[in-house]
Amino acid sequence: MSSSSSRSQTSSAALLWDHQDLVPIQNILADEELVLLLTPAVVPLNTNLTSTSDPFEPLGRALARRHPWIRHVPYVKDRGITGTHVAFIKRARVVIFVLAGFSSDEGAFQLEVAGIVREVCEERPTALVACCQLPEDGHNRIHELGFQTVLQCPGYSTADLETIAALLTNTTEPAMDIDPEPQALWPIQPWNYDRDLPEVHMLWLAALPPKFHLSRAVLGSLLKRDGYAMHHIIREPSSGRIVGFCATFTTFADSSGDRLIGSIAAIIAHQDFRGRGIGRMLHDEVLSKLNKIRGVGRIQIGSTFPRLLYGLPDPVNNSEWFENRGWKLNELTPGKGRPVSDWCLRFADSPVPDLASAGLSFRPCQLPDAHHIIGMANRESERKFGFGWYDQYAKTIDSCHLSDVIVGLEGDNLVAAAITYFPNNGSPCAADIPWPAAVGQDIGGVSCICIKGKLYCYHASILR
Repeated sequence: MSSSSSRSQTSSAALLWDHQDLVPIQNILADEELVLLLTPAVVPLNTNLTSTSDPFEPLGRALARRHPWIRHVPYVKDRGITGTHVAFIKRARVVIFVLAGFSSDEGAFQLEVAGIVREVCEERPTALVACCQLPEDGHNRIHELGFQTVLQCPGYSTADLETIAALLTNTTEPAMDIDPEPQALWPIQPWNYDRDLPEVHMLWLAALPPKFHLSRAVLGSLLKRDGYAMHHIIREPSSGRIVGFCATFTTFADSSGDRLIGSIAAIIAHQDFRGRGIGRMLHDEVLSKLNKIRGVGRIQIGSTFPRLLYGLPDPVNNSEWFENRGWKLNELTPGKGRPVSDWCLRFADSPVPDLASAGLSFRPCQLPDAHHIIGMANRESERKFGFGWYDQYAKTIDSCHLSDVIVGLEGDNLVAAAITYFPNNGSPCAADIPWPAAVGQDIGGVSCICIKGKLYCYHASILR
């Protein structure tokens, strides 16, 4: 067992104690085992910099040079530790918790969060890094939290953080930053529809197979969702051309009006600039921002509505890249990686079934049905993970396309509903799901098939 005496390096950083023999951390890590780095949202030390990178990025980068599977997730005061943080903790082999204050109100909050994290970690190896001066009783207070490995440095300058990384990995000197492009040279910018759409469209066509190609007008209509969209780009510093793009959306989860679903709809890096951290920077930036939006209770890969990409596209999905960032993509439960596909049905090949014998009848939605349909969609979509269904039904029923909603009746009881849509008919659903029209202009679709009381559900089908 390591002694509790201090070992110091540059920047007066020190390993205060390591009672669990965690250091060097790479000795207990197998390939692809995840290290979770939890850091507070803080004001950058140099407020004159235009970079939007996290002040603790140097720590994550320095650790990644010794063990590449580092997942950096910030925590903020108004949200604390969320379900997303807990999910990442459960997936990690080692957790490193950083606090940047001790005696202030912010410091008290961070200490409280540290205690919560320590409890959630259970027997998982955990280290605490205090990027601040410790008061006289600081050691005792940290001991009370139960952290078996504790490091301390004066602040969170790049030198401080790289020295902490050197201590955690037991290297004699902090590693020099050898990234091919310093991160400060890759600033993340908000996407602008009028300025950036042509370049983003070309990036889309270059990155995705032909079956996922969309016209510039269609792609623009999907991306331009004022109030619901938050897209970002990265430009090459020398030429100014766009080399990275990330699309994100939010949509209402149900009728409450305050529960939202966040979607990371697409992350694209130009093929000549891959492997330089562009995708990771975009991913971490938008994940942090979605976590800060009040009401967002779920964040998913892929967008339900608008249907940019429903999940990771085959065969260019790069699922391992997402799994290394904590996403669960291999579980046989809804929303955790099950394959999704649309089916094409030719009317000529399918006989019309006789449903009357089953006591079922179908007709277009009428105004008196609206309240019942919205209520059913609200309940059933929540129970069956039909994310975004409520919002889609509400928009369609509120429009002049009420009759696009088809209801199923068992006697006089409304037991099912679905939304039909056709290319270029102006319906909200057709505007949100571009893929039938991409297959052919004679293709229509049916989506959000909601069957009361059934344990299965359908997201979208294509009718021809």
